[in-house]
Amino acid sequence: MNERRSPDPMPDSPIRFQVLTPHFEVRTWRPVGTETILLVTFLVFLVMTLTDFLSHPSLKDFLLRTFTGVSADPELLIQFGASYGPYIRRGEYFRLVMPMFLHVGMLHLLINGYALYILGRILERMYGYGRFALIYVICGMGSVLLSMSLTKSVAAGASGAIFGISGTMLMAGFLHRDEVPPHWRRAFGRGILPFILLNLVLGFTIKSFLPIDNWGHVGGLLTGILLAVVIPPPRSEREEWLDPEAPRPWQYSVLIPVVLVVAALVWTGKYYQTFGRVTRLLEQGEKLQEQHETERAAALYEQSRRLAPLDERPHEELSSLYVDEGRLSDAITEANVALRLNPDSTGAEVSLVAAYKRLGDVAHVKAILKELEDALTPGAESQIALAGLFARQKLYAEALRHYEAALELKPGSAGAHNDLAWLLATADDPAFRNPAQALEHARRAVELSNWKTPAEIDTLAEALYASHDYQQAVEIEAKALELSPDDREYRDHMDRYRKAASATKL
Repeated sequence: MNERRSPDPMPDSPIRFQVLTPHFEVRTWRPVGTETILLVTFLVFLVMTLTDFLSHPSLKDFLLRTFTGVSADPELLIQFGASYGPYIRRGEYFRLVMPMFLHVGMLHLLINGYALYILGRILERMYGYGRFALIYVICGMGSVLLSMSLTKSVAAGASGAIFGISGTMLMAGFLHRDEVPPHWRRAFGRGILPFILLNLVLGFTIKSFLPIDNWGHVGGLLTGILLAVVIPPPRSEREEWLDPEAPRPWQYSVLIPVVLVVAALVWTGKYYQTFGRVTRLLEQGEKLQEQHETERAAALYEQSRRLAPLDERPHEELSSLYVDEGRLSDAITEANVALRLNPDSTGAEVSLVAAYKRLGDVAHVKAILKELEDALTPGAESQIALAGLFARQKLYAEALRHYEAALELKPGSAGAHNDLAWLLATADDPAFRNPAQALEHARRAVELSNWKTPAEIDTLAEALYASHDYQQAVEIEAKALELSPDDREYRDHMDRYRKAASATKL
Protein backbone atom coordinates (compact mmCIF):
# COMPACT_ATOMS: atom_id res chain seq x y z
CA MET A 1 0.00 0.00 0.00
CA ASN A 2 1.46 3.16 -0.98
CA GLU A 3 1.86 5.87 1.63
CA ARG A 4 1.25 9.54 0.78
CA ARG A 5 3.39 12.14 2.46
CA SER A 6 1.99 15.39 3.74
CA PRO A 7 3.59 18.71 2.71
CA ASP A 8 6.46 20.16 4.77
CA PRO A 9 5.29 22.21 7.71
CA MET A 10 5.68 26.02 7.63
CA PRO A 11 8.89 27.35 9.15
CA ASP A 12 9.02 28.58 12.72
CA SER A 13 10.06 32.18 11.81
CA PRO A 14 7.29 34.77 11.84
CA ILE A 15 5.83 35.96 8.60
CA ARG A 16 6.87 39.52 7.54
CA PHE A 17 4.43 41.69 5.62
CA GLN A 18 5.75 44.70 3.61
CA VAL A 19 3.13 47.44 3.61
CA LEU A 20 3.47 49.73 0.60
CA THR A 21 2.43 53.35 1.29
CA PRO A 22 2.40 56.19 -1.23
CA HIS A 23 5.34 58.68 -0.93
CA PHE A 24 4.58 62.39 -1.29
CA GLU A 25 7.48 64.78 -1.93
CA VAL A 26 6.34 68.11 -0.46
CA ARG A 27 7.95 71.00 -2.26
CA THR A 28 9.52 73.77 -0.23
CA TRP A 29 7.93 77.12 -1.12
CA ARG A 30 10.21 80.11 -1.37
CA PRO A 31 9.26 83.75 -1.88
CA VAL A 32 11.43 84.12 -4.97
CA GLY A 33 9.86 87.45 -5.93
CA THR A 34 10.54 89.03 -2.53
CA GLU A 35 14.06 87.59 -2.38
CA THR A 36 14.91 88.80 -5.89
CA ILE A 37 13.70 92.33 -5.13
CA LEU A 38 15.74 92.36 -1.93
CA LEU A 39 18.82 91.13 -3.81
CA VAL A 40 18.55 93.85 -6.44
CA THR A 41 18.00 96.47 -3.72
CA PHE A 42 21.08 95.40 -1.76
CA LEU A 43 23.23 95.22 -4.92
CA VAL A 44 22.22 98.75 -5.94
CA PHE A 45 23.09 100.02 -2.46
CA LEU A 46 26.46 98.25 -2.63
CA VAL A 47 27.29 99.80 -6.02
CA MET A 48 26.21 103.26 -4.86
CA THR A 49 28.27 102.95 -1.67
CA LEU A 50 31.34 101.82 -3.63
CA THR A 51 30.91 104.74 -6.03
CA ASP A 52 30.70 107.13 -3.09
CA PHE A 53 33.86 105.63 -1.56
CA LEU A 54 35.81 105.95 -4.82
CA SER A 55 35.01 109.67 -4.92
CA HIS A 56 37.40 110.02 -1.94
CA PRO A 57 35.20 111.76 0.65
CA SER A 58 36.50 112.19 4.17
CA LEU A 59 36.24 108.90 6.06
CA LYS A 60 34.05 110.47 8.73
CA ASP A 61 31.51 111.79 6.21
CA PHE A 62 31.55 108.54 4.25
CA LEU A 63 30.86 106.38 7.30
CA LEU A 64 28.23 108.79 8.60
CA ARG A 65 26.14 108.79 5.44
CA THR A 66 26.77 105.11 4.64
CA PHE A 67 25.40 103.89 7.96
CA THR A 68 22.94 106.61 8.95
CA GLY A 69 22.17 108.57 5.78
CA VAL A 70 23.11 111.85 7.47
CA SER A 71 24.92 114.24 5.08
CA ALA A 72 23.80 112.12 2.12
CA ASP A 73 24.96 113.43 -1.25
CA PRO A 74 21.88 114.46 -3.30
CA GLU A 75 23.94 114.55 -6.50
CA LEU A 76 24.92 110.89 -6.05
CA LEU A 77 21.28 109.94 -5.53
CA ILE A 78 20.35 111.91 -8.66
CA GLN A 79 22.97 110.04 -10.67
CA PHE A 80 21.53 106.70 -9.53
CA GLY A 81 17.98 107.62 -10.50
CA ALA A 82 16.37 109.17 -7.42
CA SER A 83 12.95 110.77 -7.79
CA TYR A 84 13.08 114.44 -8.75
CA GLY A 85 10.04 116.06 -10.33
CA PRO A 86 11.69 118.46 -12.83
CA TYR A 87 13.87 115.69 -14.25
CA ILE A 88 11.00 113.22 -14.60
CA ARG A 89 8.89 115.84 -16.37
CA ARG A 90 11.64 116.47 -18.92
CA GLY A 91 11.70 112.79 -19.90
CA GLU A 92 13.92 110.89 -17.43
CA TYR A 93 11.30 108.20 -16.83
CA PHE A 94 13.72 105.71 -15.28
CA ARG A 95 13.25 107.82 -12.13
CA LEU A 96 9.76 106.35 -11.81
CA VAL A 97 11.30 102.91 -11.15
CA MET A 98 14.74 103.40 -9.61
CA PRO A 99 13.79 105.15 -6.32
CA MET A 100 12.28 101.95 -4.87
CA PHE A 101 15.74 100.33 -5.14
CA LEU A 102 17.69 103.29 -3.67
CA HIS A 103 18.28 104.00 0.01
CA VAL A 104 19.85 106.81 2.00
CA GLY A 105 22.13 104.94 4.38
CA MET A 106 22.29 101.39 5.69
CA LEU A 107 19.81 102.04 8.50
CA HIS A 108 17.21 103.13 5.94
CA LEU A 109 17.99 100.03 3.86
CA LEU A 110 17.71 97.59 6.77
CA ILE A 111 14.40 99.01 8.04
CA ASN A 112 12.80 98.86 4.61
CA GLY A 113 14.40 95.50 3.82
CA TYR A 114 12.97 93.94 6.98
CA ALA A 115 9.49 95.32 6.28
CA LEU A 116 9.65 94.07 2.70
CA TYR A 117 10.73 90.59 3.79
CA ILE A 118 7.91 90.30 6.35
CA LEU A 119 5.07 91.71 4.25
CA GLY A 120 6.36 90.71 0.82
CA ARG A 121 6.47 86.97 1.41
CA ILE A 122 2.94 87.05 2.89
CA LEU A 123 1.44 88.80 -0.12
CA GLU A 124 3.54 86.75 -2.54
CA ARG A 125 2.14 83.50 -1.04
CA MET A 126 -1.30 84.70 -2.08
CA TYR A 127 -0.53 86.33 -5.44
CA GLY A 128 2.46 84.33 -6.66
CA TYR A 129 5.81 85.80 -7.62
CA GLY A 130 4.60 87.24 -10.94
CA ARG A 131 1.65 89.29 -9.80
CA PHE A 132 3.41 90.18 -6.55
CA ALA A 133 6.39 91.64 -8.44
CA LEU A 134 4.00 93.52 -10.73
CA ILE A 135 2.13 94.99 -7.73
CA TYR A 136 5.38 95.98 -6.00
CA VAL A 137 6.84 97.80 -9.00
CA ILE A 138 3.61 99.58 -9.94
CA CYS A 139 3.11 100.66 -6.30
CA GLY A 140 6.64 102.08 -6.28
CA MET A 141 5.87 104.02 -9.44
CA GLY A 142 2.60 105.30 -7.98
CA SER A 143 4.51 106.47 -4.94
CA VAL A 144 6.92 108.47 -7.11
CA LEU A 145 4.13 110.03 -9.17
CA LEU A 146 2.32 111.49 -6.16
CA SER A 147 5.56 112.52 -4.47
CA MET A 148 6.88 114.41 -7.51
CA SER A 149 3.50 116.12 -7.91
CA LEU A 150 3.35 117.50 -4.37
CA THR A 151 6.99 117.94 -3.30
CA LYS A 152 10.16 119.46 -4.77
CA SER A 153 12.70 117.31 -2.96
CA VAL A 154 14.93 114.49 -4.15
CA ALA A 155 13.44 111.23 -2.85
CA ALA A 156 14.49 107.59 -2.64
CA GLY A 157 13.49 104.44 -0.78
CA ALA A 158 11.31 101.34 -0.94
CA SER A 159 8.84 102.53 1.68
CA GLY A 160 6.33 103.77 -0.90
CA ALA A 161 6.22 100.34 -2.54
CA ILE A 162 6.00 98.69 0.90
CA PHE A 163 3.02 100.88 1.75
CA GLY A 164 1.63 99.66 -1.56
CA ILE A 165 1.96 96.04 -0.40
CA SER A 166 0.12 96.90 2.81
CA GLY A 167 -2.62 98.65 0.81
CA THR A 168 -3.10 95.54 -1.33
CA MET A 169 -3.24 93.38 1.81
CA LEU A 170 -5.83 95.73 3.31
CA MET A 171 -8.18 95.59 0.32
CA ALA A 172 -7.52 91.93 -0.59
CA GLY A 173 -8.57 90.94 2.93
CA PHE A 174 -12.08 92.15 2.09
CA LEU A 175 -12.31 91.35 -1.62
CA HIS A 176 -10.45 88.02 -1.82
CA ARG A 177 -10.76 86.58 1.67
CA ASP A 178 -11.10 82.97 0.50
CA GLU A 179 -7.86 83.21 -1.48
CA VAL A 180 -5.77 84.08 1.59
CA PRO A 181 -3.82 81.15 3.12
CA PRO A 182 -5.64 80.30 6.41
CA HIS A 183 -2.69 80.87 8.76
CA TRP A 184 -2.14 84.41 7.37
CA ARG A 185 -5.72 85.66 7.25
CA ARG A 186 -5.26 87.77 10.37
CA ALA A 187 -2.64 89.84 8.50
CA PHE A 188 -5.12 90.90 5.81
CA GLY A 189 -8.02 93.32 5.91
CA ARG A 190 -8.39 94.97 9.30
CA GLY A 191 -5.31 93.11 10.53
CA ILE A 192 -2.91 95.27 8.49
CA LEU A 193 -4.71 98.53 9.36
CA PRO A 194 -2.77 99.25 12.62
CA PHE A 195 0.54 98.93 10.71
CA ILE A 196 -0.65 101.39 8.06
CA LEU A 197 -2.05 103.96 10.49
CA LEU A 198 0.91 103.79 12.88
CA ASN A 199 3.45 104.35 10.12
CA LEU A 200 1.49 107.15 8.51
CA VAL A 201 1.08 108.99 11.83
CA LEU A 202 4.75 108.39 12.68
CA GLY A 203 5.87 109.70 9.29
CA PHE A 204 3.94 112.96 9.55
CA THR A 205 4.98 113.38 13.22
CA ILE A 206 8.73 113.15 12.65
CA LYS A 207 8.66 115.06 9.36
CA SER A 208 10.26 118.07 11.05
CA PHE A 209 13.23 115.97 12.25
CA LEU A 210 13.79 113.59 9.34
CA PRO A 211 13.21 114.05 5.59
CA ILE A 212 10.30 111.59 5.34
CA ASP A 213 8.53 111.39 1.97
CA ASN A 214 5.01 111.09 3.35
CA TRP A 215 3.32 111.83 0.04
CA GLY A 216 5.32 108.98 -1.45
CA HIS A 217 3.91 106.71 1.28
CA VAL A 218 0.38 107.85 0.55
CA GLY A 219 0.88 107.40 -3.19
CA GLY A 220 2.10 103.84 -2.74
CA LEU A 221 -0.74 103.00 -0.35
CA LEU A 222 -3.46 104.29 -2.70
CA THR A 223 -1.90 102.48 -5.66
CA GLY A 224 -1.82 99.21 -3.70
CA ILE A 225 -5.49 99.56 -2.76
CA LEU A 226 -6.43 100.18 -6.39
CA LEU A 227 -4.38 97.22 -7.65
CA ALA A 228 -6.12 94.87 -5.20
CA VAL A 229 -9.37 95.82 -6.95
CA VAL A 230 -8.14 95.26 -10.51
CA ILE A 231 -5.66 92.36 -10.01
CA PRO A 232 -7.15 89.23 -8.43
CA PRO A 233 -4.96 86.47 -6.96
CA PRO A 234 -4.31 83.64 -9.48
CA ARG A 235 -6.32 80.47 -8.84
CA SER A 236 -3.19 78.34 -9.21
CA GLU A 237 -1.72 79.80 -6.01
CA ARG A 238 -4.75 78.74 -3.97
CA GLU A 239 -4.61 75.27 -5.48
CA GLU A 240 -0.91 75.06 -4.64
CA TRP A 241 -1.28 75.76 -0.92
CA LEU A 242 -4.30 73.41 -0.80
CA ASP A 243 -2.42 70.68 -2.68
CA PRO A 244 1.41 70.88 -2.75
CA GLU A 245 1.46 68.52 -5.73
CA ALA A 246 -0.70 70.81 -7.87
CA PRO A 247 1.16 72.00 -10.99
CA ARG A 248 2.44 75.55 -10.87
CA PRO A 249 2.33 77.22 -14.27
CA TRP A 250 4.79 79.86 -15.42
CA GLN A 251 3.63 83.31 -14.30
CA TYR A 252 3.90 85.48 -17.39
CA SER A 253 2.91 88.59 -15.45
CA VAL A 254 6.46 88.69 -14.07
CA LEU A 255 7.70 89.82 -17.49
CA ILE A 256 6.23 93.32 -17.04
CA PRO A 257 8.13 94.23 -13.83
CA VAL A 258 11.28 92.52 -15.10
CA VAL A 259 11.26 94.56 -18.31
CA LEU A 260 10.56 97.78 -16.39
CA VAL A 261 13.34 97.22 -13.86
CA VAL A 262 15.94 96.05 -16.39
CA ALA A 263 15.15 99.00 -18.69
CA ALA A 264 15.45 101.41 -15.74
CA LEU A 265 18.79 99.92 -14.67
CA VAL A 266 20.23 100.13 -18.19
CA TRP A 267 18.93 103.68 -18.68
CA THR A 268 20.36 104.70 -15.31
CA GLY A 269 23.75 103.26 -16.24
CA LYS A 270 23.86 105.32 -19.44
CA TYR A 271 22.67 108.42 -17.60
CA TYR A 272 25.36 107.93 -14.97
CA GLN A 273 28.08 107.81 -17.62
CA THR A 274 26.78 110.89 -19.44
CA PHE A 275 26.30 112.81 -16.19
CA GLY A 276 29.90 112.08 -15.23
CA ARG A 277 31.28 113.21 -18.59
CA VAL A 278 29.25 116.44 -18.48
CA THR A 279 30.36 117.10 -14.89
CA ARG A 280 34.03 116.73 -15.82
CA LEU A 281 33.64 119.08 -18.79
CA LEU A 282 31.90 121.68 -16.65
CA GLU A 283 34.53 121.47 -13.91
CA GLN A 284 37.29 122.00 -16.48
CA GLY A 285 35.35 124.92 -17.91
CA GLU A 286 34.94 126.50 -14.47
CA LYS A 287 38.70 126.35 -13.88
CA LEU A 288 39.36 127.93 -17.26
CA GLN A 289 36.79 130.61 -16.52
CA GLU A 290 38.52 131.40 -13.22
CA GLN A 291 41.77 131.75 -15.19
CA HIS A 292 39.96 134.14 -17.57
CA GLU A 293 40.32 131.76 -20.53
CA THR A 294 36.74 132.40 -21.50
CA GLU A 295 36.84 131.10 -25.08
CA ARG A 296 38.14 127.69 -24.02
CA ALA A 297 35.63 127.59 -21.14
CA ALA A 298 32.76 128.42 -23.50
CA ALA A 299 33.85 125.65 -25.88
CA LEU A 300 33.69 123.09 -23.06
CA TYR A 301 30.27 124.36 -21.96
CA GLU A 302 29.00 124.07 -25.54
CA GLN A 303 30.39 120.55 -25.79
CA SER A 304 28.63 119.53 -22.59
CA ARG A 305 25.37 121.07 -23.88
CA ARG A 306 25.56 118.98 -27.05
CA LEU A 307 26.30 115.88 -25.00
CA ALA A 308 23.27 116.38 -22.70
CA PRO A 309 20.68 118.66 -24.35
CA LEU A 310 18.21 118.30 -21.46
CA ASP A 311 20.74 119.04 -18.70
CA GLU A 312 20.32 122.53 -17.26
CA ARG A 313 23.89 122.75 -15.93
CA PRO A 314 25.64 123.75 -19.19
CA HIS A 315 23.14 126.60 -19.58
CA GLU A 316 23.82 127.68 -15.98
CA GLU A 317 27.55 127.81 -16.70
CA LEU A 318 27.11 129.68 -19.98
CA SER A 319 24.89 132.19 -18.20
CA SER A 320 27.55 132.70 -15.54
CA LEU A 321 30.23 133.13 -18.21
CA TYR A 322 28.18 135.68 -20.11
CA VAL A 323 27.66 137.69 -16.90
CA ASP A 324 31.44 137.81 -16.47
CA GLU A 325 31.84 138.99 -20.07
CA GLY A 326 29.13 141.61 -19.73
CA ARG A 327 26.88 139.88 -22.28
CA LEU A 328 23.90 140.37 -20.04
CA SER A 329 21.18 139.71 -22.62
CA ASP A 330 22.79 136.36 -23.52
CA ALA A 331 23.21 135.57 -19.81
CA ILE A 332 19.50 136.14 -19.19
CA THR A 333 18.59 133.97 -22.20
CA GLU A 334 20.73 131.04 -21.05
CA ALA A 335 19.45 131.34 -17.47
CA ASN A 336 15.87 131.18 -18.69
CA VAL A 337 16.65 128.09 -20.79
CA ALA A 338 18.09 126.45 -17.66
CA LEU A 339 14.94 127.35 -15.73
CA ARG A 340 12.73 125.83 -18.43
CA LEU A 341 14.67 122.58 -18.09
CA ASN A 342 14.63 122.76 -14.30
CA PRO A 343 12.42 125.39 -12.63
CA ASP A 344 14.33 124.78 -9.38
CA SER A 345 17.70 125.78 -10.89
CA THR A 346 19.26 127.93 -8.18
CA GLY A 347 22.35 128.59 -10.29
CA ALA A 348 20.25 130.10 -13.07
CA GLU A 349 18.37 132.33 -10.63
CA VAL A 350 21.65 133.59 -9.12
CA SER A 351 22.92 134.42 -12.62
CA LEU A 352 19.72 136.36 -13.23
CA VAL A 353 20.28 138.30 -10.00
CA ALA A 354 23.81 139.20 -11.16
CA ALA A 355 22.63 140.20 -14.64
CA TYR A 356 19.68 142.27 -13.48
CA LYS A 357 21.81 143.92 -10.79
CA ARG A 358 24.27 145.10 -13.46
CA LEU A 359 21.36 146.35 -15.55
CA GLY A 360 20.05 148.27 -12.54
CA ASP A 361 16.75 146.38 -12.54
CA VAL A 362 16.17 146.46 -8.78
CA ALA A 363 12.63 145.08 -8.97
CA HIS A 364 13.76 141.88 -10.71
CA VAL A 365 16.65 141.45 -8.28
CA LYS A 366 14.39 141.75 -5.22
CA ALA A 367 11.80 139.37 -6.68
CA ILE A 368 14.35 136.68 -7.47
CA LEU A 369 16.09 137.01 -4.12
CA LYS A 370 12.74 136.55 -2.39
CA GLU A 371 12.07 133.41 -4.47
CA LEU A 372 15.48 132.03 -3.50
CA GLU A 373 14.88 132.69 0.17
CA ASP A 374 11.41 131.14 0.09
CA ALA A 375 12.64 128.01 -1.71
CA LEU A 376 15.72 127.54 0.47
CA THR A 377 15.78 124.20 2.24
CA PRO A 378 16.37 124.57 6.01
CA GLY A 379 19.88 123.68 7.12
CA ALA A 380 23.48 124.80 6.94
CA GLU A 381 24.34 122.87 3.77
CA SER A 382 21.75 124.67 1.64
CA GLN A 383 22.97 128.03 3.01
CA ILE A 384 26.56 127.14 2.06
CA ALA A 385 25.55 126.03 -1.44
CA LEU A 386 23.63 129.24 -2.11
CA ALA A 387 26.43 131.37 -0.68
CA GLY A 388 28.87 129.68 -3.03
CA LEU A 389 26.72 130.53 -6.04
CA PHE A 390 26.51 134.16 -4.94
CA ALA A 391 30.26 134.31 -4.39
CA ARG A 392 30.94 132.98 -7.87
CA GLN A 393 28.83 135.78 -9.35
CA LYS A 394 30.72 138.27 -7.16
CA LEU A 395 27.54 139.05 -5.22
CA TYR A 396 29.61 139.23 -2.06
CA ALA A 397 27.09 140.86 0.28
CA GLU A 398 24.58 138.08 -0.34
CA ALA A 399 27.28 135.42 -0.10
CA LEU A 400 28.54 136.71 3.26
CA ARG A 401 25.02 136.80 4.64
CA HIS A 402 24.42 133.15 3.79
CA TYR A 403 27.82 131.97 5.04
CA GLU A 404 27.11 133.67 8.35
CA ALA A 405 23.67 132.06 8.47
CA ALA A 406 25.27 128.66 7.86
CA LEU A 407 27.73 129.17 10.72
CA GLU A 408 24.92 130.21 13.05
CA LEU A 409 23.16 126.94 12.25
CA LYS A 410 26.33 124.84 12.34
CA PRO A 411 29.33 126.55 13.99
CA GLY A 412 31.46 123.45 13.49
CA SER A 413 31.07 123.34 9.70
CA ALA A 414 34.56 123.12 8.23
CA GLY A 415 33.14 123.72 4.76
CA ALA A 416 31.47 127.00 5.74
CA HIS A 417 34.61 128.28 7.48
CA ASN A 418 36.74 127.28 4.49
CA ASP A 419 34.53 128.86 1.82
CA LEU A 420 34.07 132.04 3.82
CA ALA A 421 37.84 132.27 4.33
CA TRP A 422 38.43 131.95 0.59
CA LEU A 423 35.95 134.76 -0.15
CA LEU A 424 37.51 137.06 2.45
CA ALA A 425 41.00 136.33 1.11
CA THR A 426 40.33 136.60 -2.63
CA ALA A 427 37.29 138.89 -3.19
CA ASP A 428 37.77 141.13 -6.22
CA ASP A 429 36.04 143.97 -4.39
CA PRO A 430 38.46 145.38 -1.77
CA ALA A 431 35.49 146.38 0.39
CA PHE A 432 34.84 142.71 1.10
CA ARG A 433 38.45 141.55 1.44
CA ASN A 434 39.53 140.93 5.04
CA PRO A 435 42.76 138.88 5.36
CA ALA A 436 42.67 138.78 9.18
CA GLN A 437 39.19 137.26 9.27
CA ALA A 438 40.09 134.97 6.37
CA LEU A 439 43.01 133.64 8.38
CA GLU A 440 40.82 133.07 11.42
CA HIS A 441 38.20 131.09 9.48
CA ALA A 442 40.83 129.14 7.51
CA ARG A 443 42.61 128.03 10.67
CA ARG A 444 39.30 126.95 12.15
CA ALA A 445 38.52 124.90 9.04
CA VAL A 446 41.79 122.93 9.06
CA GLU A 447 41.47 122.31 12.81
CA LEU A 448 37.96 120.91 12.34
CA SER A 449 39.15 118.59 9.56
CA ASN A 450 42.36 117.62 11.45
CA TRP A 451 44.54 118.86 8.57
CA LYS A 452 43.33 116.02 6.35
CA THR A 453 41.57 118.00 3.60
CA PRO A 454 43.95 119.51 1.02
CA ALA A 455 41.43 122.10 -0.22
CA GLU A 456 41.13 123.58 3.25
CA ILE A 457 44.90 123.60 3.73
CA ASP A 458 45.20 125.38 0.37
CA THR A 459 42.71 128.00 1.60
CA LEU A 460 44.80 128.56 4.72
CA ALA A 461 47.86 129.12 2.53
CA GLU A 462 45.88 131.64 0.45
CA ALA A 463 44.79 133.46 3.61
CA LEU A 464 48.45 133.65 4.72
CA TYR A 465 49.38 134.97 1.29
CA ALA A 466 46.65 137.63 1.54
CA SER A 467 48.11 138.55 4.95
CA HIS A 468 51.57 138.94 3.28
CA ASP A 469 53.01 136.01 5.26
CA TYR A 470 54.48 134.51 2.10
CA GLN A 471 57.03 132.12 3.58
CA GLN A 472 54.47 130.47 5.84
CA ALA A 473 52.09 130.26 2.87
CA VAL A 474 54.77 128.23 1.07
CA GLU A 475 55.15 125.90 4.06
CA ILE A 476 51.39 125.35 4.39
CA GLU A 477 50.90 124.82 0.65
CA ALA A 478 53.55 122.10 0.82
CA LYS A 479 51.24 120.20 3.20
CA ALA A 480 48.39 120.46 0.68
CA LEU A 481 50.68 119.09 -2.05
CA GLU A 482 51.73 116.21 0.18
CA LEU A 483 48.09 115.12 0.32
CA SER A 484 47.37 115.88 -3.34
CA PRO A 485 50.69 116.00 -5.23
CA ASP A 486 49.19 115.98 -8.73
CA ASP A 487 46.84 118.91 -8.28
CA ARG A 488 47.80 121.51 -10.88
CA GLU A 489 45.95 124.33 -9.12
CA TYR A 490 47.90 123.79 -5.89
CA ARG A 491 51.15 123.80 -7.86
CA ASP A 492 50.22 127.11 -9.48
CA HIS A 493 49.47 128.52 -6.03
CA MET A 494 52.83 127.29 -4.75
CA ASP A 495 54.66 129.01 -7.62
CA ARG A 496 52.88 132.28 -6.80
CA TYR A 497 53.71 132.01 -3.09
CA ARG A 498 57.36 131.20 -3.76
CA LYS A 499 57.77 134.13 -6.10
CA ALA A 500 56.28 136.47 -3.48
CA ALA A 501 58.52 134.97 -0.77
CA SER A 502 61.64 135.39 -2.94
CA ALA A 503 60.73 138.96 -3.82
CA THR A 504 60.32 139.76 -0.12
CA LYS A 505 63.77 138.40 0.67
CA LEU A 506 65.33 140.56 -2.03
